[in-house]
Amino acid sequence: MHMNQDWNPQHYQRFEKERNRPPAELLARIAHIKARRITDLGCGSGSSTALLRRAWPQADITGVDSSPAMLAAAREKLPDCRFVLQDFHDWQPETPQDIVFANASLQWSDTPQTLLPHLIRQLERGGVLAAQMPDNLDEPSHLLMRETAALPEWRHLTQTADSRPPVWEVRRYYDLFAAQGCEVDIWRTVYYHVLPDAEAIADMFAATALRPYLACLDEAQQRGFMQAYIEQLNQYYPRRHDGNVLLALPRMFIVAHKGQAV
Repeated sequence: MHMNQDWNPQHYQRFEKERNRPPAELLARIAHIKARRITDLGCGSGSSTALLRRAWPQADITGVDSSPAMLAAAREKLPDCRFVLQDFHDWQPETPQDIVFANASLQWSDTPQTLLPHLIRQLERGGVLAAQMPDNLDEPSHLLMRETAALPEWRHLTQTADSRPPVWEVRRYYDLFAAQGCEVDIWRTVYYHVLPDAEAIADMFAATALRPYLACLDEAQQRGFMQAYIEQLNQYYPRRHDGNVLLALPRMFIVAHKGQAV
């Protein structure tokens, strides 16, 4: 039996503390904005949408995601928000938005050069696109995923895995948004997540970055793949003084304010 292609909300939420800090810090940079219409693009199970609802209790908030399971969890959590099943590349709201919030979603796009200008066009003048993306493809956690997938026992099975493209270099994002007439604020932060062991690192990424590889395997193969991956992780993530391991996770943050004249 192959892994369910849909996302698993319960598994994703297992690391909610680690996943919720970046969107909260992104939101802090735009919390002063008055907003009536907000879209959470790639809203997942609604954790980031809940942050938006608390910050703007009167706003009309829409969550967009391509996972039925994630949206079901989001609807249960936030019955007063609207949720739409849609690929964010196809998203086109009926009215311009004051805020488009994209937490750990835009990194999955392989066409950012067209997607990002499209998102700016959906903003009201003076509106804001606020995005946060993991920028960790060169970290041991992800290098070792690819190395594990390239091992002889997995290579023929995982060769069709469609992993996410690299995040752009900062200046490229700046130039793209500046060309759209935006005022741009970009920063990059490295989070050091304290986790109990290498198995927890593998478990955290099993809900996200490992999914394309695991989806190619049956359950027994998935166990073997994860065991091989964890063995590799143990070499690169030694236990610290207190027995925990530190997972470095760089993230890119972008706040683009649409100019009044655009």
